[in-house]
Amino acid sequence: MKVLIAAGGTAGHLFPAQELAELLEKDSEVIFAGHGLAKSPYFKKERFRSCEVVSCPFGLRFFLTLAVGLFAAIRLLLREKPDVVVGFGSYHTVPVLLASVLLRKKIVLYEANRSMGKVNQLFTPFAKKIAVQFLVSKKHTAVPFFPWIKKEKMERAAALQEYGLNPTAKTLLVFGGSQGAKFLNERLPKVALKMQIIHLAGSEEAAKLVKEEYTKAGVTSIVLSFEKKMARAYAAADFAICRSGAGTCAELIYYQVPSLQIPYPYAYGHQELNAKFLEDLGGANVLLQKEASPENIVKEIERMDLDAMRVALRSAEAQNQSLMGLDELVRRC
Repeated sequence: MKVLIAAGGTAGHLFPAQELAELLEKDSEVIFAGHGLAKSPYFKKERFRSCEVVSCPFGLRFFLTLAVGLFAAIRLLLREKPDVVVGFGSYHTVPVLLASVLLRKKIVLYEANRSMGKVNQLFTPFAKKIAVQFLVSKKHTAVPFFPWIKKEKMERAAALQEYGLNPTAKTLLVFGGSQGAKFLNERLPKVALKMQIIHLAGSEEAAKLVKEEYTKAGVTSIVLSFEKKMARAYAAADFAICRSGAGTCAELIYYQVPSLQIPYPYAYGHQELNAKFLEDLGGANVLLQKEASPENIVKEIERMDLDAMRVALRSAEAQNQSLMGLDELVRRC
């Protein structure tokens, strides 16, 4: 079986796409295609075979670029002859998915967010299966929450020891996804918090500034640009304050970390709905960015029942284990 995975862009798209590839490559040939793969720091170029197919955001240049990308995608599909094409959304995949429709290839779409993205909406009528991790419609197939390759979980004491933090103090994890979050970097050091903090700032420059602010405030902190071992960060944390990307929400369930969700307000409403999903599970509180003053953040933290949240997240993860994996769904197409 040969599977072509259409993906590109941010870590939120590429991490699950590459995990799917790792699961499939045990018995299938896998190739990636999409825009931005060659330059992406998140794509494992040395491991997966790939083909760059040009695309661009919807706008004035879109149709001209689409024509170029579509021609390249058709040539690719005719040459490779994949049995199934799996799309992970975003404009990076449009030419490949359109070529798949024209050549009548089997298409599986994966939607990580609670609401369907524009590209997945566009290609829904042509998809054999639509896999989602936050089920909202009987028309879709629920698959397990990401990560699909089960990551090793650390003990809290060992994680805190690696960070050099106090094993008896309450620990807060602050992060904004792979790109960091300017708002969280600026706001959290201004919050009067009586706890130690692990803060992932998104860049070396931002990390230096955030560390200076925590030091001025007398807060014990570990500030990093990025954490490659997120299992360690989750293990060390009593709770998190973070954005509400689909991958983040799924990992919070997997690692059973309660959270205060501050959704990114410019993501077409996707993050608000993801955060609401976690809140409905009982695993998070939600605070919109426009309301996230230092005083309101403190109030939300004070009303969080961390023990009850962990129980809710543990229950959600247990139910999640019974679902068919995306890799098996693809194999059955």
